[in-house]
Formats: sequence, C-alpha cells, structure tokens
Amino acid sequence: MTHILISILGLALLFVILRSMIRIALMNRHYRDFFAVVTGRAVYKVVAIRLGRKLNAQDTHSVLLWLFPACILSLIIVYFVGAMTAFALLYWGTGAVSTWHQAFLASGSALNTLGFATPTDSIGQWIAIPEGALGLGIVVFLFTFIPSYQAVIRSREDRTSWLYVRTGNEPSGVTLLEWSQRAGIAGNMRDVWEAWEDWFRMLGDTHSVLPMLTMSPSVQSGQSWVSAAAAVLDAATLATWSIETNDTEAARICVQTGTRALLGIADALGRSRSATEPGGTGPSREKYEVARARLCSAGIRLKIVADQESQWHEFQRMREQYQDALFFVARRTFAPLDGILGEEVES
Repeated sequence: MTHILISILGLALLFVILRSMIRIALMNRHYRDFFAVVTGRAVYKVVAIRLGRKLNAQDTHSVLLWLFPACILSLIIVYFVGAMTAFALLYWGTGAVSTWHQAFLASGSALNTLGFATPTDSIGQWIAIPEGALGLGIVVFLFTFIPSYQAVIRSREDRTSWLYVRTGNEPSGVTLLEWSQRAGIAGNMRDVWEAWEDWFRMLGDTHSVLPMLTMSPSVQSGQSWVSAAAAVLDAATLATWSIETNDTEAARICVQTGTRALLGIADALGRSRSATEPGGTGPSREKYEVARARLCSAGIRLKIVADQESQWHEFQRMREQYQDALFFVARRTFAPLDGILGEEVES
C-alpha cells in the first residue's frame, strides 16, 4: 500500500511540474503558477535586500541586470529538482529499485540523459524513457525560449531608447510634446501615438504573461521602460484634453491601451486592487498649470482658456485610471518616476 501511495505522489508531483512548464513556456495567458511565483518571489527578495542598501543608479542597474536571468535559471533548477524527485518516487514506488539512494541516482541519471544508473528491470527502464525526454525538454526550455524572451526585451527597449534620445535623461509628458513641436508634428502626432499603442499592446501581451520580464532593466544605464510608459501616457493625456490637435482620438486610444497594459502587468506582479497600499501623489493643479505654461511657451496651441477647469478635471480623471497601476509597477521594478509632471512615488 505504501508503494502505491508513493507512486501516486510521484505522478501528482510530475503532473504539477509539467503543468507549470507548459503554462510558463507555451500558454499565452497569465497564470499564478505556484513554482513560478515562489521562485520569482525568492529571487526578488534577495535583490530587494541587496538594493535596500541605497546603491547609486549605476550599481542599482548592475544588480537589476541579474534579476531576470536569476529568475529563469532558478526556475529551471526548481523544475529539474522537482522532476528528479517525482521520478525517484516512481522508481521506488513501483519497486524498480530497492533503496531511496538508488531511486534518486537512477532518476538523476535518466534526467541528465546519461543513463549510467538505469535500473535493470523493465519497469525501471520504461520509466527512464519519459524522464530522459523530460530532461531534454528542460534543455530545450533553456535554449529555445530564453532567446524569445530576450527578443521581447529588445523590442521594448528600442522604443524606450527612441524616447530618451528625443526627451533627454528625464523623459516626461511635457518634454515629449516639446520635442513634437520642434519636430513640426505637434498638430498631428497620430503616427507617434499609434506606434506607442502597439508598444503598449506588446507589453500587455508579454509582460503580464511572464511578469519576470518586467524586472529586466534597460541595456542603457539610466533608462527605464516604466518611466518611458509614464511619459507617453502623460503626453497623450495632455494631448487629449489640453492641446488643439487633430489626433485626439489616436491619443485617447493610446492612453486606453497603455492603461490596460499597466493594469494587467500590475495584477501579474501581485497587485491587490482591494488592498490599500501606499502609492504615489499625482500632479497637483499647480504643476498641471506649469506644464500648460511650458507647452504654450514652446509654441504649442492649447485649448481655449474658458474650458480650463473642465480640462483639468478630465486630465485628472484620465490619469487616475493608470496612475495607481503605474506607481505599483514602478515600485516593484525599482524604477524612479520623479519628474513625470512632478509626482513622487512613495517607497
């Protein structure tokens, strides 16, 4: 009876391991998978402790560069150890071996596809075949899916660098709109908003499915995809309610797409909408007026002053839709948001 129960336990553990691998590598939907969540939290905790020493920007960036590869490699180790344990239970439960030492030795041998300790009886040999296939699958997971993750990060950073080149080292909604005036496209930024809409859609489709992607920083030190997202959303919100432009609808759709992406990413990172968490302080009316004054000084046509009160309330209402999620993602990814219309994120 004990052998039967151990065999059932081994099959259950093997099922959970395979389900986790399929969810992480193959399914285009976010699951709060146990192995991925626990592994990610453990690695994140170690990095958070390291960053708790108030490192400078350069050292912080160097530490964050290790977070994503550490998550992936740790998850692969968890899969390997879990699969080896599951098959060791099967070896012992089916009577293919007589001791636990032999069971783990046979399991490690088959999972590594070395075969130096394969049991001599037929049951053990049949168990070794699928275990060897699973071992190859873990290797494929390492060398096939990681490059695809890196391609997503490169695509994300291409747009981030695009913004930083045009706005300087502290991107904001105002600096992006000021650049558009210098470039002669302030009256119609439809192409810009649609390009960033595609970028937000890509973020929502990838970073909410695999939250650990959010932890991978930009290649360039001092750049942040979270700051870029905040700047674009603020610029599009300003364009929607405060600027005389022909692309109001494109800007509004950009904000709507970005809001959905940030909400999905924040939920994937563990944000609880019902919980009261410390957040950030959005731009005050005074800072909003300063932003309008800067845009006016740059030569950008603003909406009529008579509607200024309603413009402020509509700007505030639209920004509140993505503000909390934005602050949450910024805190979890250690991204500074100072300078985005003047708000500050509470630590």
